[in-house]
Amino acid sequence: MKFEGKWEKRWHPLLQEWVILAATTSERPWSGDTVKNIQAEEPAFDPKCYLCPGVTRASGVTNDNYTEPWAFTNDFASFSLDAPDVHRKSKFETVEPVHGTNRVICYSPVHNVTLAEMPEEQVAKVVALWQKEYATLSVNPKIENVLIFENKGRAIGVSNPHPHGQIYATNFVPRIVERQRQSFADYYRENKSHLLVDLLADELSHKKRVVYENDHFVAFIPFFARFVYETYVVPRRQVARITDLNEAESKSLANMHKVMLSKFDNLYNMSFPNITMLQNAPCNGHPDNELFHFHIEFYPPLRSPDKLKYLAGFESGGGNIINPVLPDEAALALRNAKY
Repeated sequence: MKFEGKWEKRWHPLLQEWVILAATTSERPWSGDTVKNIQAEEPAFDPKCYLCPGVTRASGVTNDNYTEPWAFTNDFASFSLDAPDVHRKSKFETVEPVHGTNRVICYSPVHNVTLAEMPEEQVAKVVALWQKEYATLSVNPKIENVLIFENKGRAIGVSNPHPHGQIYATNFVPRIVERQRQSFADYYRENKSHLLVDLLADELSHKKRVVYENDHFVAFIPFFARFVYETYVVPRRQVARITDLNEAESKSLANMHKVMLSKFDNLYNMSFPNITMLQNAPCNGHPDNELFHFHIEFYPPLRSPDKLKYLAGFESGGGNIINPVLPDEAALALRNAKY
C-alpha cells in the first residue's frame, strides 16, 4: 500500500526543538477509545459546587456572594508561600525550597456558562482580573513567575464545570517559560527585532494559517504547531506581560478570546476541551524579561470530533511531538468555523 502525505521536521523557534509532522497518521485505522460528546445539563447555581457564590468549600471557608469575576487562594494548593526552607545537595539528591501560591479565578457566578458563551463585556472583566492578579502577585519578592491558565473539559480531566481558571505563582521560572525567554532574547540580540513581531509579519504576508485578527491581536496556527489545532494569539505590539496592554488592547484581547473559544466550540459543535496558557514574562528582575512577548497559547487535545491526541511512547520517551495534520489545513477549518 502506498501512502501519500507529508513527513518532515519543523523547527519550533520558541522552544528550540523539532516538531514532527506526519500528515498521514490522522487517517490511520482507529479502534481505540473515543471521546463522547456528553453535554450534561447543569443548573445556573449548584449548592454542591465549591466555586458557586455563597457556597462553603471543603476547607470550611464560605465563598463571597460575588456577582463579577472573583479570585481566591486555592484551599489545597500545590505551593505555599510559607513552605519550609529546605536545602540538601548530594550527588543524586539535590533539594531546594519551593514557595508560591495558587489562585482560582471564577469567571462568572453562573455555574453553567463558559467564556465562549459570556458577553464580550464579561470577558473583558475576566481580562481585567487577570491583569490585577498578575500585578499583585508579581511584586511579591518571593515570586519569580506568574502562570495564568485554564483547563477546560472532561477530556482534560476537569471535574468541575463551573467556569474558572487558575494561577500558579512560584519562586522559580518553569522550564518552558525559561526557554521562551531565552529564545526571545537570543533572537533579539541576533536580529535587533522581536521574534513574534517578525513571525507575525510573516504569517500576515500570506495568511495561510491566520484564523482571526482584530485591531490589536492576531490568532494563527503556527507552522511548527505540535497539536492539530494549537493556536497562538499574539498582540501586534511587543509587550512583555498582560499588564503592559493599554485599554484598547485589553478590549481587543477580550474580543479575540471570546471569538477563538466560540470558533473552537463551533468547529465540532461541542463545548471544546482545551488548555489555555497565558505566557507572560517572568517577574524575577532578569534583564531579558523585557524582551519577552506576551501571548496566549491554546492546546486543544482533539485530533477529530471523537479522538484525543495522546502523547504516546515516542513523544513521552523521545521528547518530540508528532502532529498528524498539516497546520494549513487545520487553520482553514478553524478559520471557517463560526463565532
